[in-house]
Amino acid sequence: MQGWSTRRRDARLRRLGPSRAERTARLPYPDGWFGLATSREVGRGVVVTRRLMGDDVVLYRTRGGRLRAVRPFCPHLGAHLGHGGAVRGENLVCPFHHFEFAPNGACVATGYGSSPPPKARLGALPVREVDDLIYVWRHAQGQPPSWEIEPWPLDAAYPTPYGKRHLLRDHPQDVVENIVDFGHLTPVHGTVGEVLSEPRFEAERLRTSFRILPAGRDAAAWVSAAAPELTVRVQGLGIVYTSVEVPKIGCHIRTVLTATPVSPTHVEVYVSGTMWFDRLGRGRAAGALTSALSRPLAWVGSFDFGKDFPVWAHKTYLERPRLAKGDGPIMNYRRWARQFYSEPLGADVAEEAG
Repeated sequence: MQGWSTRRRDARLRRLGPSRAERTARLPYPDGWFGLATSREVGRGVVVTRRLMGDDVVLYRTRGGRLRAVRPFCPHLGAHLGHGGAVRGENLVCPFHHFEFAPNGACVATGYGSSPPPKARLGALPVREVDDLIYVWRHAQGQPPSWEIEPWPLDAAYPTPYGKRHLLRDHPQDVVENIVDFGHLTPVHGTVGEVLSEPRFEAERLRTSFRILPAGRDAAAWVSAAAPELTVRVQGLGIVYTSVEVPKIGCHIRTVLTATPVSPTHVEVYVSGTMWFDRLGRGRAAGALTSALSRPLAWVGSFDFGKDFPVWAHKTYLERPRLAKGDGPIMNYRRWARQFYSEPLGADVAEEAG
């Protein structure tokens, strides 16, 4: 799937219009790894610009296959490397004066054959490629990565995932909080979550599993038929892996969600999914069929996920919410989430919001 250009994304931000949630950043930017592109979007010789925490990031892959993430401006005279920049062999070439930069960031050539300035160097950002997604590390105080992304590779039986992007007025912490907010499932999604494994908060990871049941129906009958069982693995505030099993019909679904802050009040969420049915076997025809089903799977998942969007767009963040029984371990989650901020979370707005 083609990524959104920066121009299209910025135009979308303008069309959303202001609101209280728009005018006030609810939480500061979190530290950690955040997804910026798929591996297919950054092929060999390709230069791509993505937005992260109010700044552009330029991703490129050398002809030899090395992936790099750099700050967008050439140290020579400030040209944007993502607008007209190109890959020449292993080097990134500035569109303005054709200065060339090696994978280590050093300037190795100028466009007119003179000696490159010894202090001209690109600002490199830590980048990882995990399970066909590209992540960049950002830290408010410029600290290097303190943890690594744990891969969850697909079995060969699964077809290539299909993904869809959503630009939301929200924050990554709110997006991930939905996983433990069991109370919203019935009024928003018409379902009930039966917890199979209580959320476990371990260092930078969160793990839980639950069964999804329809609200207002005979749960026992539904379980015997096709109740999906979800195993969720969260890493930081930007990466969510989910495995969905429907044992009765032999259906296996894998999804990856990344939540990337692009501005103080907006997040870009990328959701990809792929599925497999035991009864189809592993032949070419089965692979083609399941691959064809991945696209509608992403649309169906996005439709259900999208039921939360109107609420997120206009809510505010309450540091001390007035919780009730049945809400889920929201405060446990928030205490765990605090480790991803090196900036203060700000004053409590509960009283102001009423």
